[in-house]
Amino acid sequence: MGTEAPPSGSVTGSVIGLVAGDGRLPFALARAARAEGHRVVAVGHVGVTDPLLEAEVDVLSWVKIGQLKKMAAAFREQNVSRAVFAGGLAKGGALRNARPDLEILKLWAGLRDKGDDQLLKAIADWFGGRGIAIVDPGRLLRGCFAEKGLIAGPKPAAAELEDAARGAELCRTLGKLDIGQTVAVREGMVLAVEAMEGTDACIARAGAILERAVVVKMLKPGQDRRFDLPTIGPRTVEALIAAKARLLAIEAGATLVLEREEVGRLARKGRISVVGI
Repeated sequence: MGTEAPPSGSVTGSVIGLVAGDGRLPFALARAARAEGHRVVAVGHVGVTDPLLEAEVDVLSWVKIGQLKKMAAAFREQNVSRAVFAGGLAKGGALRNARPDLEILKLWAGLRDKGDDQLLKAIADWFGGRGIAIVDPGRLLRGCFAEKGLIAGPKPAAAELEDAARGAELCRTLGKLDIGQTVAVREGMVLAVEAMEGTDACIARAGAILERAVVVKMLKPGQDRRFDLPTIGPRTVEALIAAKARLLAIEAGATLVLEREEVGRLARKGRISVVGI
């Protein structure tokens, strides 16, 4: 029986680079890559990446946001030819502590569209020009994508599912403008829209306006799946509980669900419905 060739752009080989941002996704990717036999060389961002990531990787170097040359040097030193992006970088006050080098400033100046997706694609092209291909991290996490239907918590009410459909429509519209992946609605009213602050802050803003919100998170139409895949985990459900929300609807086949057992436990405890749409 022959060996199937790996799909184009797949993560194969003995070394994989990890551009690590915040949250749990860098941990999940590091563990998945090592489970497949890869040596993981990570670059973390000061003040953003959890230092505990060091225990999950083979090598961890530190940079400040915007130090592209330093990142590339760390990868080349460890013979990295493929890398994945994992976790956000622009949350909270992180950008105020950025130290952009000349390379990223030139990339930024050359962009006609200053949205997140265009900047990330330009960064990927920059790495590619230096022999480091940025590849789709989802190939390492095939079992983590949301399925359609009820994922955790109680069965949602019909009115909540109607709000989820409304939220999905809004997500697709806003995503085309490269604004964000998340909206919160209640009874058809838009409570909050995610921008640069991230999903948890969007949920908190919605909860400050009205309880029982329906939150929808989806991939942007045409989004490059190498970057910023929609991701939820226990912290997301905790944010929903704190905001007294009722339903989280996520795009099936496109949204990663991390630490699923803990997501389920928290959803049951907080009476939060999590559904794939």
